[in-house]
Amino acid sequence: EIERMSSVKQSSYPAYDIKKISSNGFLIVLALAGFSTRDLVVEATSSELVVYGNGEKNSQTEYIHKGIAKRAFTKTFRLADNVVVDGAEFKDGLLSIHLHREEPRKEIPKKISIKS
Repeated sequence: EIERMSSVKQSSYPAYDIKKISSNGFLIVLALAGFSTRDLVVEATSSELVVYGNGEKNSQTEYIHKGIAKRAFTKTFRLADNVVVDGAEFKDGLLSIHLHREEPRKEIPKKISIKS
């Protein structure tokens, strides 16, 4: 089940973890050193979770060594059936996205009246 929530084949940047935090709860954590909340967008549909990061554009800073990558990215995760995104928080360079699996709703047949 957790494998079904794994990322679509794409770049390994940024690094991320997917943690199971309860029987129905999951946490996706992305390592985003150098980013701020203004640089990030998180969007969810019923089948995908997409995280966009706006990277550094033409910085005027002169680096002696630049080891912290702050480049633009799009990270897409396929969501398993009935997995819902609860929210996200950004703290200490880590973006944490909370998800949970809802129990499937039983479909109740709808009675159709027959006119004569």
